[in-house]
Amino acid sequence: FKIKMAHTAASIALHAVVFPSLSAIENQDPSSASAVQAIRVALEKAEAENPGLTHELVDFILESEQSKGGVDSIERLLRISAQDIDFYRVPEKTPELKGLVEKSKALKVILAGIPDQITDRTKFLSIIRDIASCIKEMLDAVNLCCTNNEALLASQKLAIEQQKKNFVRGSKSFSDTLKRYFKEGRSDHVFRSAHRLINLTNSLLRIIRTAVSA
Repeated sequence: FKIKMAHTAASIALHAVVFPSLSAIENQDPSSASAVQAIRVALEKAEAENPGLTHELVDFILESEQSKGGVDSIERLLRISAQDIDFYRVPEKTPELKGLVEKSKALKVILAGIPDQITDRTKFLSIIRDIASCIKEMLDAVNLCCTNNEALLASQKLAIEQQKKNFVRGSKSFSDTLKRYFKEGRSDHVFRSAHRLINLTNSLLRIIRTAVSA
């Protein structure tokens, strides 16, 4: 199926949880294809207009399980957020784009691994340094793409610049959250901030994908 991607918010909850579930329903019952596609389009539009809406929906669905001691939904989403998702896959048409794909993957993998590392202070401190390096390398890769692939990305130049700013703000917010964690011990805040940074990364990838695929 094809959905117009420009200016659509990235959402792990939507693209890694809800959409695969809808595809499973469609595979089991091909006669539901039209209805399932209508749901996809409606959810994509709703998420674009209200970023985070799908996450709230997943939260509500899992609320009863959480009340019984289940894993919090934000932790679940963070753990699966490094998986490859077609909606964020950038065609590797140039060496710079290939480098961007590699750097973004590295950042998402290390952020998704936070739940397994956060309880060990020594390991977590080491991971934090690695995350800082991955963030810098991600930004360097984006800048290199913009410099060496100017014509290829021209159609989304302004959108890319704006999303880069959003990514930088998200990175700073993540850093501030980590500082508070060592004072307050709220791991859920770290998970939420890491998840937000991955969504910002995916938003940047989607915009670049839109430009490259134009």
